[in-house]
Amino acid sequence: MRRPILAALVLVGLLVAPAAEARTTLPGLFTHEIRAITATADAPAVLLPATMPLDAAHLYAAGGRSGSGYDLMIGAVRGCGDADACFVAEFTASRTSTMFGRRVTVRGAARAGFLPLSCGASCSPPQIDFVVHGVRYTIQANLKTSRGDRAALVQAAQAAIAAGPR
Repeated sequence: MRRPILAALVLVGLLVAPAAEARTTLPGLFTHEIRAITATADAPAVLLPATMPLDAAHLYAAGGRSGSGYDLMIGAVRGCGDADACFVAEFTASRTSTMFGRRVTVRGAARAGFLPLSCGASCSPPQIDFVVHGVRYTIQANLKTSRGDRAALVQAAQAAIAAGPR
């Protein structure tokens, strides 16, 4: 009787294992990039949610300082760069007042805008922009969620603000 139960537990563990990889903490994934960004005195605060429902089996981090801000990217393969085929997510910050998308409410942000998935010659993943202390933060991601992209990105932005600088 115990062997079938043990076998069932092992099988459940194997089935759940890929989901654990999808729950990789974003600050942990970007440890080296965050360290490099925060090493300069004029860098904006790095705001990241702890986790997000990203649509990828493997996550590879890249990025760093970019102008007066930063650009952190996640690809589904190493060395993805800005290629659409392997893009998973991007987190940016810049000192600008330009906002994109339809106005949404994000707790802790001075203002925010949401752009849904849009497709033309190629597709652009959904995106949320939110302003905190004069810095525009952007999260753009291919999401794996049943709640809808807007709700998931608003939650990610609020979680990033609540977590504070990394």
